[in-house]
Amino acid sequence: MVENPSYPNALDAMRRARLRTVSVPVTDTGWDIGIVASTLRQAVPRLAYLIPDFHNPTGCLMPAPQRARLLHAAARTGTWLVIDETLADLALDVPAPPPFASHATPGGTGQVITIGSMSKTHWAGLRIGWLRAPARLVTELAGQRVATDMGGSVLDQLLALHLLARAGELLPPRLEQLRGQRAALAAALAEHFPQWTWRLPPGGLSLWADLGAPVAAALAEQARDHGVRIEGGTHFATDPGIFEQRLRIPYTAPPDTLREAVRRMATALAEGLSPASTTPRPHWIA
Repeated sequence: MVENPSYPNALDAMRRARLRTVSVPVTDTGWDIGIVASTLRQAVPRLAYLIPDFHNPTGCLMPAPQRARLLHAAARTGTWLVIDETLADLALDVPAPPPFASHATPGGTGQVITIGSMSKTHWAGLRIGWLRAPARLVTELAGQRVATDMGGSVLDQLLALHLLARAGELLPPRLEQLRGQRAALAAALAEHFPQWTWRLPPGGLSLWADLGAPVAAALAEQARDHGVRIEGGTHFATDPGIFEQRLRIPYTAPPDTLREAVRRMATALAEGLSPASTTPRPHWIA
């Protein structure tokens, strides 16, 4: 079971593994936990991949009561929950949520895997991640890792250890920087695209904008000719052809860069859009 929309690289990994997926919607207001629980009962998936903390791409934050209900529903169907917490610490307007597994009843976290990363909280080039899971599963996964690449860079791991020890010192200025960049992006969009709508996310790294028309792919392609890399909503969809009216716009660049990028997007749109190319192009989306 996966969310729709969801993180494209995770969806690609599932397709490469030839997994059969069933999706549950995430809207601008979040999850309908009744639909999620119903899907678990009807499909009885072996695995569910979810991003409850500042969801990528919508930015939604799952409320605590919904987390507890999801854990209960998954336990009844025997579904393993893979909880992506890579954005959990990027809380801009609310307190950082506690770990997802903390909402389980005592002894009830046996089928929860949580994953995290340094790449969002510190630097995108620091590809150091981790997982928390029952000890037996961790041992099995470590064995699979050895068969793949023997392990991560020791130098990167030492750097990550140093940065984690200074998290209380380094994270607050990072969050303040993101707040300023988010404000700059929102102001630029309001100036150049007053017809677009979006909700300001309480955390995370991007806005999920509604363009009001299915032009996202064409705009993204034309914006590339103006030096702006942006991805249309279809890249985040579990099925082709949907979210064509959506753009995920990250606010990870400096304010001046964001303002210039939005100006260039407006120029591209003003020139008129050609139909988007149907030729697939490789992409790796953060």
